[in-house]
Amino acid sequence: MKVGIVCAFDTYFDRVSLLKEYYEEKGAEVKVYSSNFSHRKKTKIPLQDPVTIQISTRPYQKNLSIARICSHIDFSKRAYHTINSQVLDVLHVLIPCNSLAKTMSMYKRKHPQTRLIFDLIDLWPETMPISKWKDRFPFTVWKNVRDRYLDTADLVYTECDLFQRVLHQDGNSKFHTLYWARQEMPLQRKMDLKENEISFCYLGSMNNIIDIDFIAQFCEACSNYKKVRLHLIGDGESKKELIYQVKMKNVEVIDHNKVFDQVEKQKIFDQCHFGLNVMKENVVVGLTMKSLDYMCGQLPIINTIPGDTKDFCEKENIGFHVSHDCIKPMAKVICGQTIQENSIQRENIKSLYLRYFTKQSFFLNLDHHIQ
Repeated sequence: MKVGIVCAFDTYFDRVSLLKEYYEEKGAEVKVYSSNFSHRKKTKIPLQDPVTIQISTRPYQKNLSIARICSHIDFSKRAYHTINSQVLDVLHVLIPCNSLAKTMSMYKRKHPQTRLIFDLIDLWPETMPISKWKDRFPFTVWKNVRDRYLDTADLVYTECDLFQRVLHQDGNSKFHTLYWARQEMPLQRKMDLKENEISFCYLGSMNNIIDIDFIAQFCEACSNYKKVRLHLIGDGESKKELIYQVKMKNVEVIDHNKVFDQVEKQKIFDQCHFGLNVMKENVVVGLTMKSLDYMCGQLPIINTIPGDTKDFCEKENIGFHVSHDCIKPMAKVICGQTIQENSIQRENIKSLYLRYFTKQSFFLNLDHHIQ
């Protein structure tokens, strides 16, 4: 069996690695077709894996720009021409780029025997903080480039249940949720919490889609009941603004910068009561990568994300969903929680991670639908 995996963004390479491992365990010959341009660093990616075929991609510097869309279209066309001469049994395509839905559908028409799988990792422009523009030209065209070709696929995975609702595909037998997964397993935790203080952690990129105003207001509301600390893990263009805003609320900030080692992250999580899983209200996301870090680290969450994560908070008791109009009353509830109650949430979020977000659960999900 020959399998091709197409992926434009290095931010999705963890998922690509798991997919590659899965197909290889099934005895497949797997080739990965990826961009040679890093969306994260805006630099050229060195070729490291001999089974990866890099596709030359136009560089761009701004994430919201015409240059970026042109780069996506160019990559999609080049990917099509690169694989068109290949006869594949399975073509697994990670979307975005939205334009890949069109070009890979062209491949499917020429190779109808190939099983085409679309894997929707993100919804553009829906997940972008541009609410007043999303239903206007050219964003409607950008969205339709994806939507009009989804039915060409034999199987469509979405990164969360919420995406299926946004796409109006609830109940469509082709559509299934394939959650993000991690190789790491939970470590032994050593809780170091204080009753008279409350500590939060924000992990990940501090960019234009995180809700700095919410974080500042929430921390200020909590400071009415306890001393508040905010631990930061990561970097980003909005980091200085986040630090400034919360310090203005008399919140102590502990900046750990980038931390990749799981043991070191666990030490930070053990000092915190909750992880902040917070984005702007107009961002359409049902699950974040940072939430998986919190889950693996057994850290309950303060969540503003709708859909899947909100449901997990309410049904699985893994933290608190806090809407923007109830910050003050929820801050009182959260600050009134005991360490024992927090410990129970830690057990719950660990259990949730083991059920849905490990490599084993990822592979079982693929088995159920692909075979």
